[in-house]
Amino acid sequence: MNEETMTPATSGMTVSQGMKDDLLTTAKWMKFLCIIGCIGAAIMVIIGIAMVALGTTIGGLAGSAGSTVGGAFLGVLYLAMSALYIYPIIKGFQFASATKAACLSDNEAQLARGFTSLSAMVKFFGILTIVILVFYVLALLGAGALFAGMSMVK
Repeated sequence: MNEETMTPATSGMTVSQGMKDDLLTTAKWMKFLCIIGCIGAAIMVIIGIAMVALGTTIGGLAGSAGSTVGGAFLGVLYLAMSALYIYPIIKGFQFASATKAACLSDNEAQLARGFTSLSAMVKFFGILTIVILVFYVLALLGAGALFAGMSMVK
């Protein structure tokens, strides 16, 4: 195996050809996942717009304000979720392109840029996970309080 390496001046770390091959494979898969993410985000935008438009139309025909608000709320929720996807998709594309360029040209600065993008993407998903977990805990506490209140009324 060819042991051609990228050697950073400060840390003494080397990247072997096998590591480069693994990084290139990872970059290709990341690019694929980001393309799928773009398609998914576009579908979510289309669904969100359709829910807002159709929710208003169907609610107006049925004479129900509740279905109008519900459709519009769900549509806006879909649009917000698709907007959340944009940042990690961009960071994923940045990781893929910088890592590929670094491995093909033995450019340490590009590799560092790629890992910075990967780190930002993983940090985003970590923070998003914490926010969702807090939301779940609050929802469970709210549901528990609601059931406790309902049992007190009887």
